[in-house]
Amino acid sequence: MSTRSSQKTAWLDLSEAADYLGVHFTTLRRWTDDNKVPCIRTPGGRRRYRLAELTAFLASLQQGETRAVATPGRASELTGYLQPQRVGLAGESWYGRLDETQRSAMRSGGQQLMAVLMQYATRRNGGEAFLQEGQHLAASYGTACQQGGLSLIETLNAFLLVRRSINDSVHQAGALAGAPDLETWRLYDRVATFLDAMLIATVNAYEQAQPQPLPCPDPIP
Repeated sequence: MSTRSSQKTAWLDLSEAADYLGVHFTTLRRWTDDNKVPCIRTPGGRRRYRLAELTAFLASLQQGETRAVATPGRASELTGYLQPQRVGLAGESWYGRLDETQRSAMRSGGQQLMAVLMQYATRRNGGEAFLQEGQHLAASYGTACQQGGLSLIETLNAFLLVRRSINDSVHQAGALAGAPDLETWRLYDRVATFLDAMLIATVNAYEQAQPQPLPCPDPIP
């Protein structure tokens, strides 16, 4: 059987398909629910993805981009040096007001956001699907902070701590990789663009989650 024929008939489960696309499985699940990536359901309700359709989806991301799929070489080399930095959220006064479910969700969301950031940053341009996924994660974070009782200032402080951790990781990666070159500066710019968009999405979601004041009644004539 030819390679092309094998690809057309090959099926992957959710985790395998997410690995193939280079995204978190929750990201792929959301893309599927939004009808961006086709799948079938087994009698047991599990998702199955055709390899050929995943390849076509990756190809569709290339439209209007110089490179949509993560590029080998300098950018991948730089991200290979990235090591997660300790954020230190547990030392913040508001952290004790969160229950364990909220803390776990914050940790998980941060890990997913980092994975999506790497997918976005290692593309020379474009990658809008990953930017939109990051904005979705950041919006969820903003909503969770508001519902968890954090003030907007506390929410921004938490975001800036995470941002500082990511920036420290990126700068450390650049230092370990040697003298900065054009590819290094491009990576810095992509990371900054991504994090700026995440900050806006966080604040916007926080504000939308706030209870709306009741309209003032009309004065009695």
